[in-house]
Amino acid sequence: MSPTRTRLTRVATPLVAAALALGLSACSDADIDNAAQQAKDAASEARSAIDDLKAQVDEAKAEADAAEQKIADARAQLGTLDDSAKAEAEKAVGDAEAAVGNAQAALDQAQAEGAAASQQALADAQAQVADAQAELDAAKANAAGEAAASLDQLAQQLTTLGDKLEGAAAG
Repeated sequence: MSPTRTRLTRVATPLVAAALALGLSACSDADIDNAAQQAKDAASEARSAIDDLKAQVDEAKAEADAAEQKIADARAQLGTLDDSAKAEAEKAVGDAEAAVGNAQAALDQAQAEGAAASQQALADAQAQVADAQAELDAAKANAAGEAAASLDQLAQQLTTLGDKLEGAAAG
């Protein structure tokens, strides 16, 4: 190699390296900025999904609490029924109470673990609430007066609770 060529190589190599570094750093900054923005967007979406789930679980819990009050109201009215209707209504109200308890447990699980982990528990609770609602409707048909009205209100409350459970499971 000639001395001129060696000097030229010594001078050009750092210039080429500097140009490559400058080009790579510009590309890397854009890639880093893009990746950072994607991470921010994903975190924002996750935060939004968590907030939505929390709101849905809170709404469902409020409906479950309201259902507990309707259960107490219905129980207070069952004394006015004849023995046959009373036994059927007591079973329906007891099953409604168990369904509400399971719904609350599923909602607690959803709050602690997220909807995906508790989806089956929420679906099971929703099915149990629907069964209890059907049972209440049947008992209401054999009841009269305030007892029938109270059973109807409880059945309506379970409909709302079932809808909220469905929303929490989808969330």
